[in-house]
Amino acid sequence: MSLFHSDNPKEEQHSGILGAFSVDNIKWEPEDEAGASLVAFRYPYEDFPNGSYLHVAQSQMAVFTNNLGGDSSSDGTLGQNSQVSVFIGPCKIKLDTGDSRFAPFRNVTHSLTGGSSAFHSVVYFINTNYMNELRWGTTDPILVQDPEEEVNVHVRAYGLFGVHIEQNDAGLAPIQARKFLVKVVGTRGQYSQEELTSFMRAKILEYVPDLLAKAITEQKIPILKISAHLSDFSDLMKEKLVSYFNDFGLTLDNFSFNSIKPFEEDLAAINEMKIQRKRSILEAQGNAAQMDIESEALARKRAREGYSYQQERGMDVMQAAASNEGSSSAQFVGAGMGLGMGVGVGGAMGAGFANLANEAVSAVGASGAGAGTAGAAPQPAASDATGVKCSKCGHVNPAGAKFCLECGSKLEQGRVCPVCGKVNPPEAKFCIECGTKLGKPTCPNCGAELPEGTKFCPNCGTKIQ
Repeated sequence: MSLFHSDNPKEEQHSGILGAFSVDNIKWEPEDEAGASLVAFRYPYEDFPNGSYLHVAQSQMAVFTNNLGGDSSSDGTLGQNSQVSVFIGPCKIKLDTGDSRFAPFRNVTHSLTGGSSAFHSVVYFINTNYMNELRWGTTDPILVQDPEEEVNVHVRAYGLFGVHIEQNDAGLAPIQARKFLVKVVGTRGQYSQEELTSFMRAKILEYVPDLLAKAITEQKIPILKISAHLSDFSDLMKEKLVSYFNDFGLTLDNFSFNSIKPFEEDLAAINEMKIQRKRSILEAQGNAAQMDIESEALARKRAREGYSYQQERGMDVMQAAASNEGSSSAQFVGAGMGLGMGVGVGGAMGAGFANLANEAVSAVGASGAGAGTAGAAPQPAASDATGVKCSKCGHVNPAGAKFCLECGSKLEQGRVCPVCGKVNPPEAKFCIECGTKLGKPTCPNCGAELPEGTKFCPNCGTKIQ
């Protein structure tokens, strides 16, 4: 090896009057689209002589390392034996590498280390342009639970994100640049935007599926309505992902969902469930409406013909009594029915029926007390203390009577316990003797059992409060 020639492959040689010199102008000027798309670029020649100039262009940072020998730590800082400098463009820096510019002296020094420079130095250029159209998307479906239907649904998500390496903050920029080189670029000579997108997409998919599933559950957003909340989910995900990107020296500028779409088979299943539930609601409403219409029609019929539900029931009672064979009073009651019906329907109808009922019951009581009938229990007197007292006129009626013999009003009946036979108050829900539950609710007007949720009595049309 001559004094004026170096065999070091890391040096770019230039011939001069006094011999060969290493490169003394270090800069990165991409000449094609492929070069411009690089995020990081390591200058191909190293071991620069003392006094070389480093040119850093706009939207670039340069990381200069000299005497690289220490270990790098997990936070991106380098060892204590290394000199690391970060320069933010645009600028021109004269480097102090410790290696002589004059070829004879440099070669003598290099000969002591096998032809390599004892003052090893490297320059990395970092592109700080904003990259805002990077795409991400799920490769595997995300399993989430639809909070409305409570079924598991598979969805796919797609969107965009944007990043840059901080340059404007002079205090933060060196830290971010060194973290990016250590944790992302490593020892690569070139690192493209495509490689960065692939790397960060993998990191996004480590966090987004879990964060998205939790957000849907906590905010109770149905899958079929999720398209209206894409902006909200985008803001939420960006807030969660900022710290993850910062760990790699990157600033997250934007993050968005373009689509969150369930699988077609899951979407069809959810739609079918919603249709079935809607059909059931409409059928229930239709049945209730039909019952309301029938009850209202009966009420209008009674009003048009001039009688009440109580009077109608009174006619049914006397008709039933007239149809009993073998009773002497049945003929009288039957005659009363014929007379009442002949008189006509109107305001006097209730009074006529009341008088006929009194006479019929008196006749039945007299015949029962005088002769008696085999197998028939004697009827109590109208003034029997064990009878049912009318709350309207005060008349004491026989036990078991449903209508007052004096005024025709309906008598409040107790509720008989099916277990012990105890007669309870009409409003009782449990037996006062044994505690047994006393069946379904009944109509306060006619006593008929009512289905759950009924608004009108299906028997008499009375509105249930």
